[in-house]
Amino acid sequence: MAGLHAPCSSDTNNQFHIGTQPRIGMALPATDYQQLQRHLEECEKSKHPAWSLLTYVLRDKIMMTDPLSNFYACDQVIGGSCVTYSVDRGPEQTGLMAHRARSASGINVIPVASLLGATLIGMTVGHRAPLLLENGSIKSLRVLAVSQPI
Repeated sequence: MAGLHAPCSSDTNNQFHIGTQPRIGMALPATDYQQLQRHLEECEKSKHPAWSLLTYVLRDKIMMTDPLSNFYACDQVIGGSCVTYSVDRGPEQTGLMAHRARSASGINVIPVASLLGATLIGMTVGHRAPLLLENGSIKSLRVLAVSQPI
């Protein structure tokens, strides 16, 4: 994936936003926030029982997030970013966050409209969160690294 993503530089300002500060404490670029709303609408339309947990996670993420235009945090998981994470302190895993999941040769694609993707979106390096699994169990998810699309 060389050339497709760039790690954050410690020399640069890692957050840029114009407008109001987030009300709740977590912000996402407005485009990612709008995509989350679309994913939620699709889940609600389908009424498929398997999507009830995903619907819950998406609703919670939308409720706890403020959309900001001109927002950028280089250590935040957003659509198109490459994220390295660990589940229950297990081995590092890396994947490409995608709102429209497509398979790619040699790249693990993480659909945002999945329990893993919906949990990861908006998280920052070092952040931990509970990860709901389809069987109803809960594991711990931690973001280890993020590189952004160029």
